[in-house]
Amino acid sequence: MSIKLNAQTLRYISIFEAATNVDVKDCIDKDDTIIFIVYPRTIKKVLQNRGEKIQTLRNMLQKNVMVIEYSPDIARFAYNVFRRYHVKNVKVNNEDGEFNVVVYVDPREKARAIGRDGRNLKLAREILSRHFPIKSLVIS
Repeated sequence: MSIKLNAQTLRYISIFEAATNVDVKDCIDKDDTIIFIVYPRTIKKVLQNRGEKIQTLRNMLQKNVMVIEYSPDIARFAYNVFRRYHVKNVKVNNEDGEFNVVVYVDPREKARAIGRDGRNLKLAREILSRHFPIKSLVIS
């Protein structure tokens, strides 16, 4: 999968890396949110001191900041994307080189995981599709 970054997202990556001292694998600028995908085992460094660095970035960039830990395992990566919705399980089926992903979340969190007009689901699909060939993504 090839990831294309524009000048603005490269600027955001530079600011993030300078503020956190953590390398960024990918960055997505979507409406009022910037999503940073960081390499495995580095998210703790970003979130230390009760997320102080994230709060500083939010204030500096005037946008919501979301940080997700990348994993070369699609099931683990999908889990990380939906982590804040209390994931119970992730099932992945490889069909002709494309993945069908079903994420089981806490029933009380299902509506939030999908989002208004499917906004969160579409965003999660975009995040996963940038790193894996996704055929379908379902929240259950």
